[in-house]
Amino acid sequence: MSISETYRYEPQSSVDTSNYRKHTSSSKLQRALIDRFHTSIATIVAELEPTTLLDCGCGEGFVDEVLLTAIPALQITGFDVLPDSVELARRRNPRATFDTGSIYDIKHDDNAFDVAVSFEVFEHLYEPDKALKEVARVAKDYVVLSVPHEPFFCLANAARGKNLNITPKGSDPDHRNFWSKGGFGEFVSQELDVVLLTGSMPWTICVGKVRG
Repeated sequence: MSISETYRYEPQSSVDTSNYRKHTSSSKLQRALIDRFHTSIATIVAELEPTTLLDCGCGEGFVDEVLLTAIPALQITGFDVLPDSVELARRRNPRATFDTGSIYDIKHDDNAFDVAVSFEVFEHLYEPDKALKEVARVAKDYVVLSVPHEPFFCLANAARGKNLNITPKGSDPDHRNFWSKGGFGEFVSQELDVVLLTGSMPWTICVGKVRG
């Protein structure tokens, strides 16, 4: 059984975000890529041995379900800007705590969580620098982030005829930032000491250690 087997057949929902569509896709290729990505981030987070974790931009709680399966004792708190997505995250993960909120103004104290994570969020942001400062502020030990690995993410979409009318070709229409793996590492290093820069194609994964 794959790591995503528990959410694969999601019942019909009124939520229609790109994250929701991606996680409930019927495409075998899409499922395989997401399974591999989730296995990677669950392994990375588990090795950091957190007790508490803040998910900054939790979406519908798919990743949190994977993390709670891999690390049952983990105490997860999360937030998202979309109330309907937050409600789905609550239903999917009743042991976790979710609320609406902004990544630009996180309503938690400094160093409040062992680890803060934000998966597939930063590519959407108009002010990623401001968000990075906030995510780093609330983490005590580590921050784990992921974004599409460019230009491969766009090229892969374009190769299968997706989003050909978007600039750059193949990009999702709501993406604002396009980082290579090295470029994203440099971005994260503005606020954190990068201790791991890896990936699960077509995504880049970066672990940053809190300074100080």
